[in-house]
Amino acid sequence: MTQSRSLSKWKARHAVLVWIGILLNFAFVLPLIFCPEWILGLFGITVNQLIWPRFAGLLLGILSIFYIPATLDIDRYRVFAWLAVFPSRTLGTVFFFLAVFVFGQPIGYLAGVFLDGSIGVATLFCLLRILKLEQNISEGRQA
Repeated sequence: MTQSRSLSKWKARHAVLVWIGILLNFAFVLPLIFCPEWILGLFGITVNQLIWPRFAGLLLGILSIFYIPATLDIDRYRVFAWLAVFPSRTLGTVFFFLAVFVFGQPIGYLAGVFLDGSIGVATLFCLLRILKLEQNISEGRQA
Protein backbone atom coordinates (compact mmCIF):
# COMPACT_ATOMS: atom_id res chain seq x y z
CA MET A 1 0.00 0.00 0.00
CA THR A 2 1.37 3.40 -0.88
CA GLN A 3 1.89 5.95 1.86
CA SER A 4 -0.56 8.42 0.33
CA ARG A 5 -3.23 5.72 0.20
CA SER A 6 -2.50 4.81 3.81
CA LEU A 7 -2.68 8.51 4.72
CA SER A 8 -6.14 8.75 3.17
CA LYS A 9 -7.30 5.75 5.18
CA TRP A 10 -6.05 7.24 8.46
CA LYS A 11 -7.79 10.53 7.67
CA ALA A 12 -11.01 8.61 7.01
CA ARG A 13 -10.58 6.66 10.27
CA HIS A 14 -10.10 9.92 12.13
CA ALA A 15 -13.28 11.38 10.63
CA VAL A 16 -15.29 8.28 11.54
CA LEU A 17 -14.03 8.33 15.13
CA VAL A 18 -14.79 12.03 15.52
CA TRP A 19 -18.32 11.48 14.17
CA ILE A 20 -18.82 8.62 16.62
CA GLY A 21 -17.75 11.00 19.39
CA ILE A 22 -20.16 13.67 18.13
CA LEU A 23 -23.03 11.19 18.07
CA LEU A 24 -22.14 9.94 21.57
CA ASN A 25 -22.06 13.54 22.77
CA PHE A 26 -25.49 14.17 21.29
CA ALA A 27 -26.77 11.07 23.11
CA PHE A 28 -26.21 13.24 26.20
CA VAL A 29 -27.02 16.67 24.73
CA LEU A 30 -30.66 16.15 23.85
CA PRO A 31 -31.64 14.36 27.08
CA LEU A 32 -29.74 16.92 29.16
CA ILE A 33 -31.63 19.76 27.52
CA PHE A 34 -35.10 18.22 27.38
CA CYS A 35 -35.25 15.64 30.22
CA PRO A 36 -32.24 16.14 32.51
CA GLU A 37 -33.75 14.34 35.51
CA TRP A 38 -34.15 11.13 33.49
CA ILE A 39 -30.62 11.03 32.02
CA LEU A 40 -28.94 12.03 35.27
CA GLY A 41 -31.04 9.48 37.16
CA LEU A 42 -29.62 6.73 34.90
CA PHE A 43 -26.17 7.53 36.31
CA GLY A 44 -27.30 7.97 39.91
CA ILE A 45 -26.83 11.72 39.82
CA THR A 46 -29.31 14.05 41.49
CA VAL A 47 -29.50 17.81 41.02
CA ASN A 48 -31.53 20.52 42.68
CA GLN A 49 -31.65 23.06 39.87
CA LEU A 50 -32.24 21.70 36.36
CA ILE A 51 -30.98 24.83 34.62
CA TRP A 52 -27.31 23.80 35.07
CA PRO A 53 -27.55 20.34 33.45
CA ARG A 54 -29.58 21.89 30.64
CA PHE A 55 -26.94 24.58 30.17
CA ALA A 56 -24.16 21.94 30.26
CA GLY A 57 -26.04 19.98 27.59
CA LEU A 58 -26.32 23.09 25.43
CA LEU A 59 -22.59 23.81 25.80
CA LEU A 60 -21.75 20.19 24.96
CA GLY A 61 -23.83 20.49 21.81
CA ILE A 62 -22.12 23.71 20.78
CA LEU A 63 -18.70 22.17 21.48
CA SER A 64 -19.58 19.10 19.43
CA ILE A 65 -20.48 21.26 16.43
CA PHE A 66 -16.95 22.65 16.46
CA TYR A 67 -15.64 19.09 15.90
CA ILE A 68 -17.35 18.87 12.49
CA PRO A 69 -15.01 20.98 10.28
CA ALA A 70 -12.02 18.68 10.88
CA THR A 71 -14.11 15.69 9.74
CA LEU A 72 -14.93 17.41 6.47
CA ASP A 73 -11.41 18.59 5.59
CA ILE A 74 -8.69 17.66 8.07
CA ASP A 75 -5.98 19.35 6.01
CA ARG A 76 -7.73 22.71 6.12
CA TYR A 77 -9.03 22.44 9.70
CA ARG A 78 -6.12 20.58 11.31
CA VAL A 79 -6.06 22.90 14.32
CA PHE A 80 -9.69 21.95 15.10
CA ALA A 81 -8.66 18.28 15.09
CA TRP A 82 -5.91 18.93 17.62
CA LEU A 83 -8.14 21.18 19.75
CA ALA A 84 -10.69 18.37 19.90
CA VAL A 85 -8.03 16.25 21.64
CA PHE A 86 -6.16 18.98 23.56
CA PRO A 87 -7.89 20.55 25.52
CA SER A 88 -11.41 19.36 24.80
CA ARG A 89 -11.40 15.56 25.26
CA THR A 90 -8.39 15.61 27.58
CA LEU A 91 -9.82 18.14 30.02
CA GLY A 92 -13.24 16.47 29.92
CA THR A 93 -11.61 13.22 30.96
CA VAL A 94 -9.49 14.82 33.68
CA PHE A 95 -12.42 16.88 35.00
CA PHE A 96 -14.73 13.89 35.49
CA PHE A 97 -11.90 11.68 36.80
CA LEU A 98 -11.04 14.27 39.47
CA ALA A 99 -14.74 14.85 40.22
CA VAL A 100 -15.20 11.18 41.13
CA PHE A 101 -11.87 10.22 42.68
CA VAL A 102 -10.81 13.47 44.34
CA PHE A 103 -14.03 15.35 45.06
CA GLY A 104 -16.24 12.34 45.82
CA GLN A 105 -18.90 12.92 43.18
CA PRO A 106 -21.19 10.02 42.13
CA ILE A 107 -19.54 7.25 40.15
CA GLY A 108 -21.96 7.94 37.29
CA TYR A 109 -19.70 10.79 36.22
CA LEU A 110 -17.20 8.16 35.08
CA ALA A 111 -19.28 7.94 31.89
CA GLY A 112 -17.61 11.22 30.95
CA VAL A 113 -14.19 9.71 31.58
CA PHE A 114 -14.89 6.69 29.39
CA LEU A 115 -16.55 8.68 26.60
CA ASP A 116 -14.05 11.52 26.34
CA GLY A 117 -11.07 9.33 27.16
CA SER A 118 -11.74 6.62 24.60
CA ILE A 119 -12.57 9.01 21.77
CA GLY A 120 -9.68 11.29 22.73
CA VAL A 121 -7.08 8.51 22.76
CA ALA A 122 -8.36 6.99 19.50
CA THR A 123 -8.37 10.31 17.63
CA LEU A 124 -4.97 11.24 19.07
CA PHE A 125 -3.57 7.97 17.73
CA CYS A 126 -5.05 8.74 14.29
CA LEU A 127 -3.60 12.27 14.31
CA LEU A 128 -0.15 10.97 15.24
CA ARG A 129 -0.29 8.37 12.44
CA ILE A 130 -1.39 11.05 9.97
CA LEU A 131 1.45 13.30 11.08
CA LYS A 132 4.02 10.49 10.74
CA LEU A 133 2.78 9.50 7.28
CA GLU A 134 2.85 13.13 6.12
CA GLN A 135 6.44 13.47 7.33
CA ASN A 136 7.45 10.26 5.54
CA ILE A 137 5.82 11.45 2.31
CA SER A 138 7.42 14.90 2.49
CA GLU A 139 10.85 13.34 3.07
CA GLY A 140 10.35 10.74 0.33
CA ARG A 141 10.70 7.79 2.72
CA GLN A 142 8.87 4.49 2.29
CA ALA A 143 7.02 2.89 5.20
